[in-house]
Amino acid sequence: MAECEPRVSAEDVAAFERDGAVCLRGALSSAWMARIADALEDVLAAPSERSKFADPERRGFFQDADNWRRIPALGEIVWHSPAARLAAGLLRSRRINFLQDHILVKEPNTERPTIWHQDQPYSPIDGRDFLTMWIAVDAVPEERSLRFVRGSHRGGRWYRPRHFSTGQQREGDDPRWSPLPDVDAEPERYPQITWAVEPGDVVAFHGLTLHGAPGNLSAGTRRRVLSLRWTGDDARFAPRSGPMSPHPPAGMGLAAGGPIDCPAFPRVLGA
Repeated sequence: MAECEPRVSAEDVAAFERDGAVCLRGALSSAWMARIADALEDVLAAPSERSKFADPERRGFFQDADNWRRIPALGEIVWHSPAARLAAGLLRSRRINFLQDHILVKEPNTERPTIWHQDQPYSPIDGRDFLTMWIAVDAVPEERSLRFVRGSHRGGRWYRPRHFSTGQQREGDDPRWSPLPDVDAEPERYPQITWAVEPGDVVAFHGLTLHGAPGNLSAGTRRRVLSLRWTGDDARFAPRSGPMSPHPPAGMGLAAGGPIDCPAFPRVLGA
């Protein structure tokens, strides 16, 4: 798929490292966005056994994950789109592994928000080089977009995961991790940043950046998103005591504290 290669600027890297999130305007071409839209529709037409609704009573907030091996369009995006090279630029990393795809669809008039959380504590990954890309297929105005607590990745604090459907803290996770603060109750202490986005924009953020999103109160516009999660040079396998997303398959030869190279978490860039 021929296209001009997108670049990560020094200003993008500085913003990512300072704030924990950056918006890369027009980073993906219309051709790649069409492939992403097709991939989302393929998953919606045939969800995996991992699919679920964050609002099971209404079924307006759909999620599914780890479909790149069974949905050809997702595999093409992982291996051939500019996304891995963008991740390498932001992380200043020579090696990039793919960790997970995650689809999130909020139908019109969906009140359920995306709760405040960090991505990395849900995962079996330690290390600083962890990046998520949030790629919206539909235009998302600022009032319905993903929000971040500026600089929240820099303190080294890990927050205990919560259930997306109830907001309750999960049991069985590392007891050393901190309880999640009430971000919205203390805006001076937890300053937020967000962006209105158009198809082709990529919002990239660190695995320890606190983030959340309001519901989709549009009367007629869906909010379809593909998230892609990547790791870099210092990522290490770290099995958790609680549930993991993605859950590492058995028989991959992964050892605690070791590299994550395996068919489940393939190296996309780097020798």
